[in-house]
Amino acid sequence: MHELCPLAMEIKKESADLEKPDVPRLAFLGFCDRLAEIRTGHPLFWHTNLVGISMARVSHVFPLNLNGQNLVCALYNAKAGEVFKLSFQSKGGQQPFEIDVRIGVGQVTQSEASISPLETLPEGSVIPGWTLVANAISADIIVYEIGGYDVFYLADGSQQYVGTAQFAHAPVTPFSNEEIAAIKSDPLGAKHIRISLTCKLCGESLRTYTGLARQESVEKEGWLWSQGLQNDRFVCKCGKTNFSLIPIRTGLHGLLRRNLNAAANPHISTVRQYEQSALEESCRRFFQLINSNPGEEAVQKFLEANPTFFHLFVPEKLMVKSPVLTKYFVDFAILNNRKELLLIEIEKPGLRLLKKDGGITADLQHALDQVRSWIHVFNDHRVAALDGLNLKLDEVAKVRGIVIAGRKPSDEARARALRSTSWGEIEVFTYDDLLRGTTEIIKQVASV
Repeated sequence: MHELCPLAMEIKKESADLEKPDVPRLAFLGFCDRLAEIRTGHPLFWHTNLVGISMARVSHVFPLNLNGQNLVCALYNAKAGEVFKLSFQSKGGQQPFEIDVRIGVGQVTQSEASISPLETLPEGSVIPGWTLVANAISADIIVYEIGGYDVFYLADGSQQYVGTAQFAHAPVTPFSNEEIAAIKSDPLGAKHIRISLTCKLCGESLRTYTGLARQESVEKEGWLWSQGLQNDRFVCKCGKTNFSLIPIRTGLHGLLRRNLNAAANPHISTVRQYEQSALEESCRRFFQLINSNPGEEAVQKFLEANPTFFHLFVPEKLMVKSPVLTKYFVDFAILNNRKELLLIEIEKPGLRLLKKDGGITADLQHALDQVRSWIHVFNDHRVAALDGLNLKLDEVAKVRGIVIAGRKPSDEARARALRSTSWGEIEVFTYDDLLRGTTEIIKQVASV
């Protein structure tokens, strides 16, 4: 019998360790922005699409409710019907919170994420190897403190470290006039956003709100203006509820740019900026205006006062009568959510777009040439031209043109020809296009 040398014995020991690794059977992969379970065709072709997976969640506001967030893990030898627990332990001052995850069908308890990758198998069935486990958290899990959280897999009375989650705050600078105009263009936008948090033990609460402007009537009801909160922390009478107010003071107004799902944010509520009746009245007045064959100035003033008709361009900033160096002025300029700067030329609703032979009229050609000259100035003198609009170079990736003129041709063949014509870096919209875009939004408001 040959004796192993010390090196061989060490290699043998390491090999044995590799055969039975002391590692968790769960890997925490983080959160994802979008999650889609594809369940079509044969089950072998079912799969999960994930977009924007990350260990971090960034929010304008804390406390943050994780309800609706997409949690992603990988589980080794996953078993249908199995339940496991994740514990998030703050490196700061927050008490740990736990999320129970069930594999397979079943009732969702208060702190569970219901995740079912094995729904085609009977309970107790095992898939060997690693299985992706992903779904939305369907309960109210409140993160009070910003910072890092160690994530532990709890099993058999012990815990194993499986990763780290980061919760970060994104403060928002006060809105400029151009940003306020863009927010007002959203027919589904919020007029007020309110956040109410109450200690479950002593009942003391914080009630604060934000909006595009302060509202005396709201403050008479006991709501505090979020940007004016004096203290840096909220501490209830019993001391059990304690969190920073800085994210609310510097970030709550950032939610005015979003469409909130109130059902997933029980401590946040919204007051809609426009009621259905107000949108309908705007459409009626716009329809009457464009039918009266008005001049450009009348249309310009109406659209300035009713920016919702620009919502189809998805504005982040909306500017009126903006200069193009010292040579021109554009009627409207929009910076959209794709970093595109749209230079908009307003023409008369009565302007004729097409000739009898199907070609464009001289009036429409003149409008196109006007917008094309603006684009050339921006392309040739990008820094100076953007500076004239108070825009930074990194805010704009592309400059495009928009002409709004005339009415939709009554003949469908001519209307189709107008829509199918390519104008290069310029798009042509009729006033009927703007009107139709808002009437479609009214249908959405009516269905809510």
